[in-house]
Amino acid sequence: MIIKKIHVGPLQVCTYIVKGNDSVDAMIIDPGADAEKIITFITESKLVPKQIVLTHGHGDHIGANAMLKKTFPDMQICIHEKDQDMLPYPAKNLSILAAFYGGATVRSPHADRLLKDGDKISVGKCVFEILHTPGHTPGGICLYSKNQENGHPPVLFSGDSLFKEGIGRTDFPGCSQETLIQSIKNKLLVLDERTIVYPGHGPSTTLAEEKKNNPFLR
Repeated sequence: MIIKKIHVGPLQVCTYIVKGNDSVDAMIIDPGADAEKIITFITESKLVPKQIVLTHGHGDHIGANAMLKKTFPDMQICIHEKDQDMLPYPAKNLSILAAFYGGATVRSPHADRLLKDGDKISVGKCVFEILHTPGHTPGGICLYSKNQENGHPPVLFSGDSLFKEGIGRTDFPGCSQETLIQSIKNKLLVLDERTIVYPGHGPSTTLAEEKKNNPFLR
């Protein structure tokens, strides 16, 4: 598996482009902004994007959807069913808040595929399981791939559910800190401790490090 991280937008969202070692097919996770930057990388790398997978529906994670979908119309937009209504409506995806500070509102195309807990998404030979981790949003998800080549540790894309020594904000409508912590403990901390965590903001970490050092999970 090859993972390219691109920081986008004023909140420095971590957009990830993921491909298998044996294929040009690619998956884009959380294209929050700077669509031109993402498109340039994809075209220069001669990749074929098959899907956008959104860990949740907040505006800072979906801002490049429209331009990417226009550029690659065969690509699917995928989001958990409980966050689907956030895509086209700035009031629901909270990008309307950015407008008060001179930012842009976000209107994404509707989803092509609605996800639920336990679903599988493949890119090349890499298979990811959808883990529903509500709390930051009702439809927040993580993507987990456990069968890596050559004994490499599993991989988790955690969106805004779990950060290095932190968790996602829970002071927005539809959020719950109690629900989020339970999601992390029941869905993520039960996984292989070697798992490398790629969050929606900030540096990567591992589940072992978060069990030991994350103050929200003690």
